[in-house]
Amino acid sequence: MKGGLGRLWSYLNEIYERVPAVYDKGSDAISLLQDRKWRMEVFRLPLRPGDAVLDAGSGKGAISDLLRRFGLQPVMMDASYNMLSFGKGDRVQAVFEYLPFKEGVFDYVLMSFSLHASIDYERALKNLQSAMKDGARIFVVSLGKPSSRVKYAICLAYFKFIIPALALLSTGRYYSLFYGLKTIYENNPRNDVVKCQLEKLFRTIEFKEKALGAVFIYFGLLKRRVLSYTWLTLYQVP
Repeated sequence: MKGGLGRLWSYLNEIYERVPAVYDKGSDAISLLQDRKWRMEVFRLPLRPGDAVLDAGSGKGAISDLLRRFGLQPVMMDASYNMLSFGKGDRVQAVFEYLPFKEGVFDYVLMSFSLHASIDYERALKNLQSAMKDGARIFVVSLGKPSSRVKYAICLAYFKFIIPALALLSTGRYYSLFYGLKTIYENNPRNDVVKCQLEKLFRTIEFKEKALGAVFIYFGLLKRRVLSYTWLTLYQVP
């Protein structure tokens, strides 16, 4: 599956380093206050205090801050040092394609508007899968790309004309930092392609599109093959 920013990543990462101070205000404006609602769907997961949770591509820690109110201590991971500087608790600076974690560490991986900022979708998802325990769950809310040409055109117009205007009204002189979203949108693989890639690694619990497909939400379960009790019994060493 083609997907990810590739060579564009370095350019857009520089923008992420400059945007933290106005990120929340701008995100609220350009999403018409829907971004927080979409993130809140994470609480449909059976999260419990003591679970090992990775906030992958955490940014300033919007989801991590919410989880701490319920007694969880997520690990924040992001490529941007400036984004992480706004966070609390355990923080790791890294990219999805080169994770510093051992295999089978996390009960949950949460990706809140971060998958679309990957260098390479496939490698990022495989690395995150490797860091998850058997039976772990993944939650993704991400910018997407609808399969319908009509929806694609409508969403592209929104990214091209409406988002800059809303960013200007909400962040003033920083509005140009949100231009990169159009590049990300155009570079994204279609939602149906992303869903197929996710289903190679996880058992899909739910996949749904929002905002005409410009955003998608995914819940998945990691289910690796294990040896059965019968097989172990038959091949016991005397």
